[in-house]
Amino acid sequence: MFLAKSSYLQQIKNIADMAKELKLNVYIWGEKGVGKTFLAKYIAPKALINPKNTSSNYPVIIENFDKINSFKTKNILIATGEKPLNKEILKKFFDLDIELKPLKEHIEDIEEFINYFINQTQKELKTDKEINIKNPDISENLNSLKRQIFKKALFNSKDEILEELFEFYLKKNKSYEEELKDFEKTLFMAMREKYKSKLKISEKLSLNRVTLTKKMKALDV
Repeated sequence: MFLAKSSYLQQIKNIADMAKELKLNVYIWGEKGVGKTFLAKYIAPKALINPKNTSSNYPVIIENFDKINSFKTKNILIATGEKPLNKEILKKFFDLDIELKPLKEHIEDIEEFINYFINQTQKELKTDKEINIKNPDISENLNSLKRQIFKKALFNSKDEILEELFEFYLKKNKSYEEELKDFEKTLFMAMREKYKSKLKISEKLSLNRVTLTKKMKALDV
């Protein structure tokens, strides 16, 4: 799936489709949260992400490539970074590079991402709670937009302490999945201490009690 309403992202999609078909080595760069890893997975959906070795025949995705001193692989390489590479390194490893611009430079796509993240969040939390985003937070591109939507799904306006806890954990430098796992565990532990009852916790989070029990058990809470 590739969300592309603006002509800019449609052009990026065309380039990505070409890279996928021709099995090219690609370097993707841009600010944090612009969707670099998402694009890398689109180009190479079966790729191994940051593998410890490259002995398999699968393509590899290497994140933060611009911070690596040396690298060797015979696999198809899709890499990401925040800065452009110098011409010598780019020519040595890659067939082309793609710059992903910040959301503020293609605002036509914001609504598409909002709808996507709302759907993703509702599935993750197993809730049909209505989520309205009037003033999208794109200060950290997709990262801040995802956080904003997840907060809307989790909290009422009075839950200030829980919101602060949420912000603390999502500011850590981890993947979205890791952030959610860490945050959920701490959230459930804090709410268990405060409310004692799983029934009250499920009501507070608008989360099915059976789902809550399974999540708490999986997180060893």
